[in-house]
Amino acid sequence: MKKQVLKNDLYPLLKLAIPLVLTGVIQSSLYFVETVFLSRLGEKTMAAGALVGWLFATLIVILFGTFSAVNILIAHKYGAKDQASIVLILRDGLLLALLLVFPTFLLFWNISPVLSHLGQNSELVGLAKVYFHALSFGLLPKFILIVLFELIMGLGHSRTIMMINILTVPIYLFLSFVLIFGKLGFPALGIAGAGWGVTIGDWIMTVALFIFLFYSTKYRYYIRSIFTMNKPSYMREIFHLGIPMGLMYCLEVGLFFTMALLMGTIGTSALAANQITMQYLGLLMGIIFSIAQAITVRMGHQIGANQVDDAKRTAYTGVILSVLFMFCIAICYWTIPTLLISVDFDIHNMAYDKTIKLACEFLFIAAFFQILESARISLFGALRALKDTRFTLFASIIGFWVIPLPIGYLLGFQLGLQGSGLWLGMVAGMVGSVLLLYFRFQSKIGTFKLGKQRIN
Repeated sequence: MKKQVLKNDLYPLLKLAIPLVLTGVIQSSLYFVETVFLSRLGEKTMAAGALVGWLFATLIVILFGTFSAVNILIAHKYGAKDQASIVLILRDGLLLALLLVFPTFLLFWNISPVLSHLGQNSELVGLAKVYFHALSFGLLPKFILIVLFELIMGLGHSRTIMMINILTVPIYLFLSFVLIFGKLGFPALGIAGAGWGVTIGDWIMTVALFIFLFYSTKYRYYIRSIFTMNKPSYMREIFHLGIPMGLMYCLEVGLFFTMALLMGTIGTSALAANQITMQYLGLLMGIIFSIAQAITVRMGHQIGANQVDDAKRTAYTGVILSVLFMFCIAICYWTIPTLLISVDFDIHNMAYDKTIKLACEFLFIAAFFQILESARISLFGALRALKDTRFTLFASIIGFWVIPLPIGYLLGFQLGLQGSGLWLGMVAGMVGSVLLLYFRFQSKIGTFKLGKQRIN
């Protein structure tokens, strides 16, 4: 029985997950290293980068969530061996990407008044503005890139995604380094250089990826057939599945952005300490999101092939794998926090004593948050494979807003715990969200299995 579980559940999941995990680490390293670059320009620049990073992520994930419906639909069609429908799903995904670029550009270009209205320091707003303007010119390739990756993901070719990122992320980092610090004869653009590095990298990567897919024997059928006018249209189904996921991602990342705003009202040291914590959270949760994507794709293939019991075991295997990994990371947060902080700041410099003290507190609490979050994201990946995206939106509202905000505000601002109180509110919210998703999955997989039996 143990060998059967390893052979049929764990190994196939790891085959998908390991390349995706490495991809997640590589992609997250871009954000991680850029934060290190900006920290070298000073605490204020790093704080401004935190505002941009979380607001940019909040806006982008709405679209990313919507586009992730593409890989769910493709995974099901791939399991059912329906190549013609895969082409139509890709076509409609790319069309949606093109339609959403212009309104998003306008929003990014005019974001400064929003930050000012939210009570942010005028100097931070000025720094954030030039960063956002640079990022705006990379929206078109970024949207196309997301859809193309969703195609590859839905087909289960996670190694391809890993290899692409191994080759391209160093280009992003090189461009950002050169433009931030003014190397090789280029002007030192400071925080704007981080934005231009990402934008130029997105253009290079999108063009290169499209050419690769167009000539690859694995993918050229899908790419060369995207201009087909055949019906049916999958646009409605993409919206039906994608909009709840986009809103869910928005609510989740939006709370992190709200936390950044609240930390900014506490002080620059609190905001910088929170950014150090989020720097590691972003890096490591990218791994968990990768495992969740593997769960979704693997279950999608199994469900498309009418293997519901196998899909259920895949879900639980993924949850256990994610929680065990994040527990190991939590031990590092609890035992060597100053080593982690030393990546950004000189821990022996007394000027940063307050920031370092706060970062140690935040990392200690964030460890519990990440263990719970790993279970939540894995369960979300399983429910996504079952095309249940509306309940996950409800669970995110409860787990990221209804529970943590009032508790965090009470602990942080009424009882005087400040930033640590906000993080404790996040932990409480995760407990509620995990319980909701667990019982929903139990119910949904049972209903799904019964429905399949009736069809047969």
